[in-house]
Amino acid sequence: MGNIRMVVLTKSSKYGNNCVAGIDLSNGGWVRLVTEDEASHGAVSDNDLICEDGRSVEVLDVIDVPILGMCNDCVQPENVLLDLDTYIEIKGRMTLDEVLKIHPLERKRNILGNDYGYITEARVNTVGYSLIIVEVFDLVITQEENPYGKPKTKAKFIYQGTEYENMSVTDQKFYSIRSGSKFERAILVVSIGTPYNSRYYKFVSAIFI
Repeated sequence: MGNIRMVVLTKSSKYGNNCVAGIDLSNGGWVRLVTEDEASHGAVSDNDLICEDGRSVEVLDVIDVPILGMCNDCVQPENVLLDLDTYIEIKGRMTLDEVLKIHPLERKRNILGNDYGYITEARVNTVGYSLIIVEVFDLVITQEENPYGKPKTKAKFIYQGTEYENMSVTDQKFYSIRSGSKFERAILVVSIGTPYNSRYYKFVSAIFI
């Protein structure tokens, strides 16, 4: 189909690979890169993010991405199918402030359809988008274990006067941060993930302090 020039805002953990999303610099809209790997629900592997010159794509890189087309996903309408036969090219870097001049912070009544850490399968199609970048306050990061002993990083924060709790963090830079770390203000990218037990959970895919 061609190329998209985008700035990367997330390179977050997804089924052992990466969820890569950012802003299309041609129109200021969201775009999420996916593959045909069903086992990882379309996640992008580390190898797929290595350029021909050996550099690896990182958050805030400006990249030219070869794509095969749009995915026509009603839950994640931002998805585009990555062409794995052609290298991604890194064209430069941007600061977050520069990104926000192209795609300003979003100010909606709530985050991705409601005030909770998930949205039900019955209601997810009413949202119409699956990525959002917002300013939040009183962010607290905690390190926990699930019932199977697997470590989980969680976030609690206030957005538009509402407290959101127990939201999973997939920004790997925060996996080793001290539990209970607090930040007065932060900018978050939050995304709707794949379904689990008839719920679509929301993930904090990137944290900018």
